[in-house]
Amino acid sequence: MIRQLLLGGASALAFATPLFAQTSTPPAATAASSGLDTLVPADNGPATAPTRTGDAVLDRLNELEAKVNALEARNKELETQAAETATRVQKVEVRAAKGVQPGVAPTFADVTDSFSFHPRGTFQIDYAAYHERAGGYDYNNGTDIRRARFGFDGTAFRVFKYRIEAEYVKNTVNLLDAYIQYTGIPKLTFTIGQQKAPYGLEANTTDALNTFLERGMANNAFGAVGAERRVGATVAFAPTPKLIATVGIFGAGEAVQRNTQTPGEVYGVNGRVTWEPINDTGRVLHLGTSAYHVSNFAGKAITLADRPNTRVDGGNIESVALGPITTGPIGSQTRGVRSATFIGGEAAGVFGPFSVQGEYDHLHVDRYGFVPDLDFSGYYGFATFFITGELRNFKGGVVDRVKPFNDFDYGHGHWGAFELAVRYDQLNLTDLDLSATPHKAQTYTAGINWYLNSNLRYFFNYIRFKGTNSPLAVAPATLNGTTGKGDAYAMRMQFDF
Repeated sequence: MIRQLLLGGASALAFATPLFAQTSTPPAATAASSGLDTLVPADNGPATAPTRTGDAVLDRLNELEAKVNALEARNKELETQAAETATRVQKVEVRAAKGVQPGVAPTFADVTDSFSFHPRGTFQIDYAAYHERAGGYDYNNGTDIRRARFGFDGTAFRVFKYRIEAEYVKNTVNLLDAYIQYTGIPKLTFTIGQQKAPYGLEANTTDALNTFLERGMANNAFGAVGAERRVGATVAFAPTPKLIATVGIFGAGEAVQRNTQTPGEVYGVNGRVTWEPINDTGRVLHLGTSAYHVSNFAGKAITLADRPNTRVDGGNIESVALGPITTGPIGSQTRGVRSATFIGGEAAGVFGPFSVQGEYDHLHVDRYGFVPDLDFSGYYGFATFFITGELRNFKGGVVDRVKPFNDFDYGHGHWGAFELAVRYDQLNLTDLDLSATPHKAQTYTAGINWYLNSNLRYFFNYIRFKGTNSPLAVAPATLNGTTGKGDAYAMRMQFDF
């Protein structure tokens, strides 16, 4: 028993001696003896091989610890590189997300959101077939590129916005929009350049988002006198998103031509106020009014006219020409237009998938000389219903884009959105001070709109029209009468972005 205890103690002492020797070595001798605590390479320095001590166990332990420390240093280096790579990737992802925002037409922007660029456009192809019921007019059936637009808009230096857009219609290219906006003052927007003048709901809504193929007849006829797109400057005040007031000073449109035979450029003031006391999802009440006063016609002739809610055939359903100043003996009457004043009202309501909308327009024409002034009017009203349950939307005082619940996808049984619409539209150009002959046009329209997605849409409009003393009634009156009547079956394919 004593022998076994002695042998065990000797063995323990043998194993402990190197450790005691390592830990009890004075500091000065540690480097020379290469103890475990001094062989670890610095984290930021190269790994060095431990000095051999002659003890197999101790040398092996020193080698293993040196390798572990080297691996830890390398691991830290790799973690630092990975963190830097992740930061760079994140920055690239953020830059990419802001630099190119995907969509039908992607938006390009810088990381700071100071600059952006967005292409925009509209493409519409129409087909119409006509049936003449009275008047003897020979309608032209066929196709028509109603409009093809392309341009771009964006932001610059954060507080500026811009837009440039051109349009191809009837083999002619015209500049539509070319303006700059300043938005640096809260609730105010300043716009300078060629732009839409404040004027009515359908006119100030982009043509791609209106419900029917064409706007109301009075909207077109009176807009040509003192609204539509003109060169000018406007300021819009929006104390809340539901209340917007816009006023502007305008000259003529970009296409105005001047020469020795024509008077100077007309000028006018336009304004529009819209209020939406209710604007929630599926519930909208929109009210508005607009007006303009345009002067400096200098007696030149103007014409009030429009076609019966379709453009494939060029015949006007009503047309009244207000001639230039006439010459003659002293005291003779003149007919030239001095100025024109417009006032209109608009209203719309959305009640789930059902909606209504209407506008009333009145135009007063002031003439030179001793002839009386003239007054004309017109209005439309329509109702729509989405049989697939979608909703009409209003934003910024105009109609916003319809978004189907399910985009068209034949493979998954999705058909997009379907909208039914009916409208009554009237243009009254009758004024007894101008002529005892009545000049009134009216149309009844039934429409189906198929929204395959937010950007692709098909229209079908059936239009029954009538014009009293209309240009669509051709001579001789004894044979064809003075009233033009007809039906139009019109379709459109539209893609916009």
